[in-house]
Amino acid sequence: MKMTWLLGTTAMLLTACGGGGGGTKAKDPKEGMGGGMGGMGAMTMGMADPAPDTQAILASVKGYESWPKFTEMQQPTRSEGHMNMYVLGFHNQVVADAITAHTLPLPEGAIIVKQERMKPDAAPMSITVMSKQGGAWYYVKASPDGMKVMTMNDMALAGPEVGMCKDCHGGAADNDYVLTHKFK
Repeated sequence: MKMTWLLGTTAMLLTACGGGGGGTKAKDPKEGMGGGMGGMGAMTMGMADPAPDTQAILASVKGYESWPKFTEMQQPTRSEGHMNMYVLGFHNQVVADAITAHTLPLPEGAIIVKQERMKPDAAPMSITVMSKQGGAWYYVKASPDGMKVMTMNDMALAGPEVGMCKDCHGGAADNDYVLTHKFK
């Protein structure tokens, strides 16, 4: 399962990052993972143990499968932003309360988890988590069990500055960077 997850997620990220063509030189890793990734030959994928902040977020999403799904996403839906995978979005009670009250920005503690699947009826290949921390979104790309974090060029895809997450969600600034549901 681990090798299948790594191979599937590597394929997803290659698709998201342009599939291996030329391009511009990769940014300094300290600047996040956004922008041109350069030739994909220089990119390495892997998994790592989560840092303490990330581990706390992943611990908070244990059992997310019992959380409500977004009304707009009761079944897995193809998502260009998630490497053309099928995604299924879940949210915690903080988000449920914000949906009811039409609250924006979402309050501290809001958490959204998306499963990413190769086919609608397949098991999740990975999960992506958005967690509201200190007034900003903290992104995590993890194994389906939440035990490992995906890495790109030895950098964990976790934190407030994951460029490929911020780049995509940046288009929804008026909706607190959430693409799945309109809050107002």
